[in-house]
Amino acid sequence: MSVLYIKLLTGRTHQIRVHMSYILHPIIGDTLYGLPSNIISRQALHAYKVKFVHPITNNVIIVKANLPDDMKNCLD
Repeated sequence: MSVLYIKLLTGRTHQIRVHMSYILHPIIGDTLYGLPSNIISRQALHAYKVKFVHPITNNVIIVKANLPDDMKNCLD
């Protein structure tokens, strides 16, 4: 297993999942593009940071979220 930092270039649906599967490294727990996992009950995919421009105020909004416990447990 590896932890990756991936920066999206487009907003295409499933972009990360499709590309990782294509290079034969699917997301752990991704049952559509990979295989079910016995170590996590969902896709091991997490958005650490989301950044966008507010459509009304034009302020840059940055939202960050810590890694969920079930994903932390995968790294142990």
